[in-house]
Amino acid sequence: MSAWRPGACGCLTAMGFTALFAIGGLASSSLAQNTPRQFNSKPASPFQEKGPEDKSFEGVITPQRITREIEAWAKKEDAPLERTSNYFIFDPESAAEFTALGRYSLLVLSVVTQDASELPLKRVYLRTADKQIPLIKISSWRVSVGQDLLTARIYGQYREDGFYPFPTAAFLRTAQLQVDFAAKRSAFPVLELPSDIVPRWLRTLQNPDPEPQVLPNARALQAFIRRNTAGFPPPDPLPAAALPKPPTEPRPQAGEPLKPGSLRDLFKK
Repeated sequence: MSAWRPGACGCLTAMGFTALFAIGGLASSSLAQNTPRQFNSKPASPFQEKGPEDKSFEGVITPQRITREIEAWAKKEDAPLERTSNYFIFDPESAAEFTALGRYSLLVLSVVTQDASELPLKRVYLRTADKQIPLIKISSWRVSVGQDLLTARIYGQYREDGFYPFPTAAFLRTAQLQVDFAAKRSAFPVLELPSDIVPRWLRTLQNPDPEPQVLPNARALQAFIRRNTAGFPPPDPLPAAALPKPPTEPRPQAGEPLKPGSLRDLFKK
């Protein structure tokens, strides 16, 4: 399917911090005090497939809002597609919250597919030119797609939503957010980075990068999720184990298997 189909990225900015949204890859943001800085040019993408770009949005995210976003995009399609994605990204509202969240934002990711065997998602990760950086899954769940919705015919009957910590500094890096489905499709592009919508505070921080193996504070993360989302299943505790192991098989967009990566690798200058 085209990279510009449902899959949402949302961008919220409060107290100088940002959050993003997109479908197949679009984005949205809630602006409080500081307006995200706009950039006129981006480095050339090293990826064969271009992912969606972001734009800002406002408000709390609910399962029903995601359903409406995907349905609106389904109405713009001429024919059924194999699958699609939709995402929102929320950023911290203060320096204290940024620290408590381990320098992460919150990714709310939804995928819809025609084939039940493609779910649950195998992996969600950031990909640079030579590395894959897996994201930890907080929790995920299946969502029923109403048969009366055009979404069921255009994108499929099978939907999965999930919460993931997203390294905020990735907005500044040349990378893609990609997913591997359980079958048939790997390296599916969800979001193209760097972002055109970058909060000013992010570029002024001396070190915005997450520390290796440091996870968000569980209580701060739960409060953050409650403030920005509603109607989703309660999040599971963050796993105590390290990041999931990268795959050993080659990916469609790479001639050779990518080297194992870590969060520190992603943010090397």
